[in-house]
Amino acid sequence: MEKRLKFEELTIINEVAKIFSKGLELKKALEEVLKVLYSFWNIRHSYIALYNREFRALRIVGAFGLTEEEIEKGIFKRGEGIVGKVYKDGVPVVLSDIKVKDYLNKTGLRERLEGKETLIAVPIRLGGEIIGVLAVFKVFERESVEKSVELLMILGSMVGMLYKLDERISQERQEWEEEKRLLTKALGERYNVEGIVGKSLAVKNLLELIERVAQTDVNVLITGESGTGKSLVAKAVHFMSRRKDKPFVTINCSAIPESLLEAELFGYEKGAFTGAFSSKKGKFELADGGTIFLDEIGDMPLGLQPKLLRAIQDKEMERLGGEKTIKVDVRIISATNRNLHEMVLKGSFREDLYYRLGVVPVHIPPLRERKEDIPLLVDHFLEVFGKRYNKRIRLEPKVMEILINYPWYGNVRELENFIERLVILKERTVRESDLPPYILAPPREEGHKNMPQVIENTEREEIIKALEKTGYVKSRAARLLGYTLRQLDYRLKKYHIPMRKI
Repeated sequence: MEKRLKFEELTIINEVAKIFSKGLELKKALEEVLKVLYSFWNIRHSYIALYNREFRALRIVGAFGLTEEEIEKGIFKRGEGIVGKVYKDGVPVVLSDIKVKDYLNKTGLRERLEGKETLIAVPIRLGGEIIGVLAVFKVFERESVEKSVELLMILGSMVGMLYKLDERISQERQEWEEEKRLLTKALGERYNVEGIVGKSLAVKNLLELIERVAQTDVNVLITGESGTGKSLVAKAVHFMSRRKDKPFVTINCSAIPESLLEAELFGYEKGAFTGAFSSKKGKFELADGGTIFLDEIGDMPLGLQPKLLRAIQDKEMERLGGEKTIKVDVRIISATNRNLHEMVLKGSFREDLYYRLGVVPVHIPPLRERKEDIPLLVDHFLEVFGKRYNKRIRLEPKVMEILINYPWYGNVRELENFIERLVILKERTVRESDLPPYILAPPREEGHKNMPQVIENTEREEIIKALEKTGYVKSRAARLLGYTLRQLDYRLKKYHIPMRKI
């Protein structure tokens, strides 16, 4: 008999443990626990009451064998009746006769019972805190009441773990929704076609193309050198499209290690890899109904490209470690400064993916090919940074002429960072003498790929000055110079600049 009972106990505990992996909402999970008690232990009536801070009382959250009306009546104040007493004292109660006055029958269930049932109520614990009560009505024949209480105490602890798991899942769900809301709202008003500054024919043609493409749902491939504003064009396409009220999700394919990129794009299931303690949505799911911007698509690992192709072609995907197919409705905008056509010929980029991404190609010309836009951009950035730093800076005409003739190999981003530095470091009028040597003596076009030593020396000096000015805090120095941290680290290594501790 003891062996049979022990087997029953282990079976019940095992079946309840299986519920943890289903990822159910709390109410559904609790009802599943009670169904296990019915299926394997013949508990025909049971309920779980949890403390509700709003009502300052215990309320039935999950039940088996109770009517909706009985569940609604299941409200127990602290210390009130058997359930309230178990919650207050944290001690199990066994009541062999439910006709006694201690049993308040608040649910009204007693009228439907045979009268032979024993009520067992045990506390539900979460750590050292009691959060609720598990109550069952069981007709005992040969079973040990003491063993039954022990089993229910174990199940009470497991229910506490389910409650904690639901709290974590709810928190993650809220974070997902908040991230989705922020992605939808982010920069919706800032990034539209008016945010692209310029009057050149190239910019006018670009704006016309953006307006036409935005009205469709085709995939767009944006090409151009670093710093030309590819992300700005991507945002303009999205926020002018019918998807503007849906998320705009960005992922930089070169900034995430290959081993993590698949999980970032497609999400993962609990247990998919070490450290995956819960399931997580990927960028494609977060962007559902909206747009996903794949920046630096040329750095997409070749092994991951078939899965991306399937998401684009069939509009479906699976999370890492999952088997369930998830449908996604996402528009793809991608960008690169690399020559994807050459990569296709070399076999480092899939041809079918290349044509799927580039249904409509959008090329942004470099700033040196549209010099007439430079004065407008300079004025625009002077206004933006003037407001940010509460300063009014003007340029002498000769300075503007020099800026127009400088090749700006870093394009609009380099010009933007340069103007921000001027606003930060200078007062009122910027003269020719205020400009750094590399601006006054720019490299020739043909010499750009092998920058003259004088320019390298100038750049090294500028980096050292920025480090000294910022107390050798690399993040601040990079911002001052207009570099990313990765770009600054590359130059520190290239020029053998030691990092000092101040």
